[in-house]
Amino acid sequence: MSTVTIGFFPREQFSLAAKSLERIFEYTHIPFNLIVIDCNTPKVYWQQIEQVLEGRSNVTVIHTDQYLQANQLRNLVIQKATDDFVCFVENDVLVEEGWLSHLIAACEEQPADVAVPRIIEGPLGATSIHWDKHQGQVRVVQTANDIQWELLPAMGDQQIDTGDHRRTLALAGEAHCRLYRRSVFDRFAFDEEVIYLDHLDSSLALYDAKIPVVFEPKSVVHFWHPYPPCPDDLDYFFFRWELEQSGKSLERIQKKWNLVSLYGDLSFAIERNHIGHLYEIREKLQSLISPQEPFILVDEDRLNGNEIIAGFRTIPFTEHCGQYWGAPTDDQMAIREFDRLRQMGAGAIVFLWHTFWWLDYYPGFRDYLYQTFPCLLQNDHLIAFNLR
Repeated sequence: MSTVTIGFFPREQFSLAAKSLERIFEYTHIPFNLIVIDCNTPKVYWQQIEQVLEGRSNVTVIHTDQYLQANQLRNLVIQKATDDFVCFVENDVLVEEGWLSHLIAACEEQPADVAVPRIIEGPLGATSIHWDKHQGQVRVVQTANDIQWELLPAMGDQQIDTGDHRRTLALAGEAHCRLYRRSVFDRFAFDEEVIYLDHLDSSLALYDAKIPVVFEPKSVVHFWHPYPPCPDDLDYFFFRWELEQSGKSLERIQKKWNLVSLYGDLSFAIERNHIGHLYEIREKLQSLISPQEPFILVDEDRLNGNEIIAGFRTIPFTEHCGQYWGAPTDDQMAIREFDRLRQMGAGAIVFLWHTFWWLDYYPGFRDYLYQTFPCLLQNDHLIAFNLR
């Protein structure tokens, strides 16, 4: 019978780690060894992890006193693991029944050297498939200078792919949970200089080494990143999404694999950095706006029900029966809707970063705001106007 090591480490946070581990022990019904990496885990979360690990003989803990990036963590696991298979599980992954058995069966029956599960984005009960639509095939093209690789998008709609049948993949896709034969690492290594789009870099490395990858839909895991991360997670969160290093990763991936173009840019890392500042945004709003005073919140319904706006009297923009009603069709509609809400008592209007594009797309609305109302605050994360 094949043996397997599970390598467990953080991706961008720590707060889900204990729950993630609990589910690994509850829903893994074959013998396994577990390597858990503590890379300067905040005390409150490490105590939770220790409670889950207490009394278990199949666990090895690797302690470091500094934060490490994902590929550094994977390589630490490889150095320690001696079993036939190594399965990497990031600490914001929640596994479902039989997840690991299905992955091993897929590798042995296909056969293949790497197996990836069906990944659901969101907490238990969610149904949306998490996948990188840009990773479909690699095409070799002759350019003016030399032969290069071109990444082609995946065919079909993965959202309707319930995954009835396992299949081989040209590119391995997302890396939140992957099973590898231990022998693969004689031909393949994780690049520790890549911290951003590391899943793409490792997919291309597997492709280059002609290592067969199988998708096993019977194996189901959830990938969940709470919004926003807990305050105790923020130091590691910003370390994970450091923009300068992320930019260097993009350059390294494109140069290393001689790509015609790279589909990724820094937008995702920038978005994660904005999300990390949500608590600061809340503090700014508290200093600018009274909890008793309603204000218009332009955020395309992202923060609806979120703790960041708890206690505020927010009005979605546009609004219908108290609900977000979509972006305006034109400047005139935006101004009419804005004036209606202002006359109903809104004392301010606030744009969050992901709606800054509105101020370019609706120039008449933008000019009306700036020419008529004083700007309370304008920074990288929010713009607010006083309507009083």
